[in-house]
Amino acid sequence: MAKMQTVTRTPLASNWNARIQEGYDVIIIGSGYGGSITAARLATANWGNGAKPTVCILERGKEWLPGQFPDDLNRGAAALRSDTNPLGLHEIRFGLDMAIWQGSGLGGTSLINANVAIEPDSETFDDPQWPQAIRGFRDSGELQQRFDRVRATLAAGKHPDGASLNKVKALQLGQQGVPGADFDLAQIVVNFTANGKNGWGVTQQPCINCGDCVTGCNAGAKNTLDTNYLAIANSGGAHLFPQVEVEHIEKDEQGGYLVYCIRREENPPQSEGAILKAKRAVVVSAGSPGSPTVLLRSRAKGLSLPDTLGTRFSGNGDFFGVAYNSDVRMDVLGWGAYPDSDRAARIKPGPGPTIVSRIKYNTNQPPGKRITIEDLAFPLTYVDAARGTFAFLIGKDTDAGDFFQESGRRLRDMFAIDPALEKGALNYTMLYLVVGHDNAGGRIELDGATRQAVIRWPKVGEQETFQIADELMLGHATKLGATYIQNPSWAFTPFRTLITVHPLGGCPMGETHATGVVNDRGQVFDENGALHDGLYVTDGSIVPVSLGVNPFLTISALSERVAEGLIQRLGGTPAVVTPAG
Repeated sequence: MAKMQTVTRTPLASNWNARIQEGYDVIIIGSGYGGSITAARLATANWGNGAKPTVCILERGKEWLPGQFPDDLNRGAAALRSDTNPLGLHEIRFGLDMAIWQGSGLGGTSLINANVAIEPDSETFDDPQWPQAIRGFRDSGELQQRFDRVRATLAAGKHPDGASLNKVKALQLGQQGVPGADFDLAQIVVNFTANGKNGWGVTQQPCINCGDCVTGCNAGAKNTLDTNYLAIANSGGAHLFPQVEVEHIEKDEQGGYLVYCIRREENPPQSEGAILKAKRAVVVSAGSPGSPTVLLRSRAKGLSLPDTLGTRFSGNGDFFGVAYNSDVRMDVLGWGAYPDSDRAARIKPGPGPTIVSRIKYNTNQPPGKRITIEDLAFPLTYVDAARGTFAFLIGKDTDAGDFFQESGRRLRDMFAIDPALEKGALNYTMLYLVVGHDNAGGRIELDGATRQAVIRWPKVGEQETFQIADELMLGHATKLGATYIQNPSWAFTPFRTLITVHPLGGCPMGETHATGVVNDRGQVFDENGALHDGLYVTDGSIVPVSLGVNPFLTISALSERVAEGLIQRLGGTPAVVTPAG
C-alpha cells in the first residue's frame, strides 16, 4: 500500500472557550476570500496611537489540514455537508432551476476550488449594474493594482510544465482555426516551488500533479486561504473560530450588533447556541447564497434591509460537458497524494492540478457572448465511480470507423474492474468547465419551513450563452473524435437545470438601495436608503453581474477595497504586508 505524501501543519483555529467574553470590535462571518482578506488587512493595518481593534472570524465549517481530506468514495460521501452532517466539506444544494456546489471549512471554497485566478475583461465593468465608483476604480488603475496584490499574496502563476500535459494539448487542439479564440495556460494558485515554510510561515510542498484539487489537497500544495490570508490574520492577532454557524444578526440597543450563532463539536456531535457582541462592525462574508441567507433571516428578526436583498443571483454562466472516449489519451485520472502508487505510475505525468489551461472564445464579439473553456481532471475520490458510470452513458459519437477501439476502451471501464485504468475510456476523456455570461436574473428566497436559501430562476437554462457553450464543446469533442455528453441535468430534464460552482449575487452592489444591497464600499443600505453604521458585506454575493471567468480574483480585489474603507472608518491606515524571504 502506497504511503500518503503530505505535510504537517500547525492548526490556525483559536480556542472557542478563550474567546473575548465582552465581544470583539469587528466580527467577520465566513472565512472565504472576502472574510479572510478583511481579517488579514484589519490585523496588519497601522493604527497609530489608537487601540488596535479586536477581530474574530466565525466559520461554519471545521478546519481541514493536509492528510485529512477524503480520497475515496466512502469518505467522500461522508464529507458531504447536510443538516445531519453540518461540518461536511462539500455542500451541494439542489433546486429545479439551479444546483450549487461549494465548500465549507476554514478557508471556505478555496479548500476545494480549481485555483484559477483570472481577471475578467475590462468591459465587464461597463455594465450599468456596477456602481460608477467601481468603473472609476478600474479607470484609475487601482483595480489592476488590487488584482496584482491578490495574485502576489496568493502566489499565483502558471504551471511550469503545463504545456506538456496531455489534457492541455487536447484543449489547445480544440481551439485551432477558430476566430477570436485565445489559448493560454491559466494563472493558478498552486505552489510549485516552496518546500517547507512559505512566505507566510505555513508548511507546503510542491505540486505533485495528482489532480485532487477539488476534493482537497492532501499533498499541501494548494495555496488555499489557510496558507496565506488566514495565516496573516492569525499572526496579526485575529481569532479564528471554525465550527460556528451564524443564524442571524441584530442591532444592539447599546450600540453595535449581536451575532446569534451555533457552535458545534464533532466528537461527540453536540451543539450550543451563543451570542457574540460586535462592538464596532460586522462583516458578512458567508458567500452566495450564505450572506443573503444570514441577512434574510436578520430581516425577519427586524433588521431594516432593502427589497433588493436576494436579487441579481448569478451562476456566473457555468456549464459542463464531456468529450468521452476520444482518440487522444488525456491522463486525466487523479491519483491523490500517492505518487509512489501503482495508479500513479500508470497515469504519469498525471493530470496536474484540476485546471491548468483555458481558452477564451469570441474575444472579437461583445462581452455577453464571450466564453471561457477550461480543462478539468477527475479526482481520485471519484475515478472508479466515474469509470463505471460513464461507460453506460449514451452521447453523440462524433466520428465513425473506430467502433471496436472505442468499445474496447469502454468495456475496460465497465464496473471499474479492469486495473489497466490508463487504457480505459475515461482516461481518453476531457471534462470541460465553461464560464460565460448569464443575465444574473436569479432570486434567493428564504424557505419558510427550513429557513434555508432557495434559488428561483425559471427558464435560466434557455439563455443563449448555454447554447453557445454547448456548440463549442461539441466542436471540441468532434476534433478529438470523442463522444459528446451534455450536462445531464441540463440536457435530460424539462427544467434545463444548471449546476454552478461560482454562485454570485444576492447582496449586489448598487448606487442606491433601489438597485443594490450594498454600496461600492460594501456598506449595507437599510430599507430607506440610509447606510447601516458598521454593517458590511464582502464576498461573491456583492458582485452584481456574471464575470465570464472564474470569480475569486475579482471577489478578492473588491474585498481588498472594502477592507481599506473599513480600516479608514475605524481610524486606521491600510498597510500591505509582504511575504518573508
